[in-house]
Amino acid sequence: MFKLEGKDDCAAVPAPTTLSLFTAAVSAVLALVIVPCNILVCLVILRSPPRLKNLRTPFTYFILNLALTDLLVGAATEPISVVYHVIEAKSVSSPSLIRLLQVLFFLTCTVSVLSILALTLERFYAISKPFKYRQCVTKSRVFLASGMIWILSPGFLMPYFVMGYRTFSFVFANVVILVTLCTLIYAYFKIIKTIQRRKNIRQDSLQGLFIANQQVTLFEEKLTRTFTTILILFAICYVIPFLLIYAMNLCTKCSCDTIHWLRDSTFLAVTCNSAINPFMYAWRLPSFRHALRT
Repeated sequence: MFKLEGKDDCAAVPAPTTLSLFTAAVSAVLALVIVPCNILVCLVILRSPPRLKNLRTPFTYFILNLALTDLLVGAATEPISVVYHVIEAKSVSSPSLIRLLQVLFFLTCTVSVLSILALTLERFYAISKPFKYRQCVTKSRVFLASGMIWILSPGFLMPYFVMGYRTFSFVFANVVILVTLCTLIYAYFKIIKTIQRRKNIRQDSLQGLFIANQQVTLFEEKLTRTFTTILILFAICYVIPFLLIYAMNLCTKCSCDTIHWLRDSTFLAVTCNSAINPFMYAWRLPSFRHALRT
């Protein structure tokens, strides 16, 4: 038993061999899924023919940034996880390797969360101010925003080198994950409110505009389903780790074996997101599926 005193009390305690081997095996499987799927997403977006304009929009460019982040998870974070946990199963200590793994984990998680946030704000702006959207949200500004995400994300990791994994994960959960989740929920309900208001206006419009209005309605309903998917995906992949991090930091009667299970479960739950993203974001787009077949 132990009591949290601002440091990682279980860092020097070996993890259960079964847990280490399980985490290594799952990390290997995730790498085999993440890498080819996200390479395919990147290739489809970057090499799509000019006629597929729906694959050359600010929305898809943010998806590209998310796919590049997920590709880094599959190509670097997961393989390092496999190597570290295999070594850990042999009761061999490797402080430098675990630090590298944790830094990559928090870096890719930060970039991924901020990319989802940028994607959400882009859609929110497109719905709330459609006339200004085409003028303000340009390709160059999307690339600039994506670049700033990569530049600023390492800055979030500086406290890690002072606090250690356990305490920093608690700060990270509250500063990055919780704020993003609240913003996502707020944007989602604002979009719902905007769509509902437009539906009410259309009900009072002229019958001659019915067909055009119906097309807009179908488009807006599709966007609503997309944001519902984003919200559910974020909740599954980040709220569960958020709760696990709270348990890991606030449990004063948990054994070190339990803490190790909580740590690895948090890691696997978050990195699973990189395997789900290609299916939930990119492959749900009709234009993406069309480009994949051609």
